Amino acid sequence: MVSGSSNPASRPPDGSEARFVWHPVYRGRTVAEVRSEMTTELASDQRAYALALEGAEQSENAALASVLNLEKKWGEYDFGWAETDPHALTARIIEFEQARDARQELIPFSDYRASQTASASPTQPASRSLGPSALGSSQSRLIWIAAALVVILLLALLILG
Repeated sequence: MVSGSSNPASRPPDGSEARFVWHPVYRGRTVAEVRSEMTTELASDQRAYALALEGAEQSENAALASVLNLEKKWGEYDFGWAETDPHALTARIIEFEQARDARQELIPFSDYRASQTASASPTQPASRSLGPSALGSSQSRLIWIAAALVVILLLALLILG
């Protein structure tokens, strides 16, 4: 494990010159470069998500596949990722990825979030949320999303039909 002082990814407080050193995906890239790319990708995926939901009546299977893929990609970080400010969510994800880089370990986001919650208020129990751990697993979460979409589509068919 690399200490915080010897890890270049943790040196500058503004992140302008910080680089990922160990990270298997972002190694050698600057934090600013990854942040910019991720923010653009998240904003694009938010638009794709909205379009998939709008076009769900015309192509149910394609819309469901798109929504499930996007939920799997971003839902781990925030249940409301599709409506969250892309800059704010990207900042949280980058902070997590920098922690992974500093630890030189591919920890899951749920473990990172739990450790952040525990260190923020060690005397109070962590708040209950509807995160992946509360639902059992990411697969059961995807099943619930798929079921909700099917119900919405059936209601739309009943209303239009």
